[in-house]
Amino acid sequence: MTKFKKRPREYNPAKDLLDEKLIAKAIWECLKENDPDGVIEILEAHISAKNKSQLAKDHDLPGTTLYHAFKSKNPTLHTLAKLVHATV
Repeated sequence: MTKFKKRPREYNPAKDLLDEKLIAKAIWECLKENDPDGVIEILEAHISAKNKSQLAKDHDLPGTTLYHAFKSKNPTLHTLAKLVHATV
């Protein structure tokens, strides 16, 4: 009888971070739990998983918007709306 050695599966979190439905569910849960920091953290991770330069170029956003939006951890609603629109 042959014994198979089970190897741990490789996990690539970038795949999950690019899943828009999963991101939407996570953001919704943060909003329901009154966790604005969680919303920002999820959006930041999602945008980081994408090509920021191409994203900014495709949606006429200044490159600095993507890089500095989360620097203060308190982007405006207007900036968040632009970033969410750019990622869908």
